[in-house]
Amino acid sequence: MSSEQVVRYEAAEKIAVVTLDNPSRLNAIDHGAGSMADQLLQALDRADTDDEIRCVVVTGNGRAFSAGGDLDGTGHKEPLDWYEFLQSNVRETERIRDMRKPTIGAINGLCYGFGLILATHLDILVAREDASFGLIETRAGSTGAQTLPFLVGPQWAKFLALTGELISAQKAKEIGLVIEVVPKGNFTAKVMDLARRIAAMPPEAVMMNRRVINGAITMMGWQSQREFSLALNTVTNLMARDARAADGRLLAKVLREDGWKAYKVARDAAFETPWLED
Repeated sequence: MSSEQVVRYEAAEKIAVVTLDNPSRLNAIDHGAGSMADQLLQALDRADTDDEIRCVVVTGNGRAFSAGGDLDGTGHKEPLDWYEFLQSNVRETERIRDMRKPTIGAINGLCYGFGLILATHLDILVAREDASFGLIETRAGSTGAQTLPFLVGPQWAKFLALTGELISAQKAKEIGLVIEVVPKGNFTAKVMDLARRIAAMPPEAVMMNRRVINGAITMMGWQSQREFSLALNTVTNLMARDARAADGRLLAKVLREDGWKAYKVARDAAFETPWLED
């Protein structure tokens, strides 16, 4: 868990900007008291209970929005441990979805694994032109696809989960994952312009219209899918401890004995050349 402040909060002009701020670790998200996830939720609660705030922007510092979940502390051995960990993740992300204030995800770079899961719970996603997206953790046998069918449809959700393929910002726009792709030099200004426009809307109507749309997603099966995926994701993540690289080596053993860099090389060796051509 984080021992320092890794989430930054700023507010001006009725807009709160919440920044994942651990660039040396590519804003990898850990969980528990004092963690990045905990600090993020505290910042979002602060914005949600501030009557002056009308819109919240969530972004990252450095070259990543978030490169995924922090691997430290997620090597659970027992089914109930995995179930409780995943259940706590659901509670975290549902707190974001249940906010009264609208949220914009300003995707400034890498958005992988749990970083992508987090982003799918924000209301509107805007990507910088050099951003990329993917369920990279599925390459090591992990999970994370449960919310994607609601945003991009089942076929693209399957493609991302079953291949571990990374997609560009432009492809993410094409499939409906993000609403716009913005050049790097104009990114912050463009995101803040959108936030100001939302902040200028009647706040009660924004809150209720957001609820109506989320209600439609719920009726499409959102909550049932969350319950269903908890069970399957528990099993899948338990099996991930036996996941092997393309060369047959046990990935958990590579990480334990050779470290993170060797693990990444082993995990990603089969995926160096993208299948998609943008």
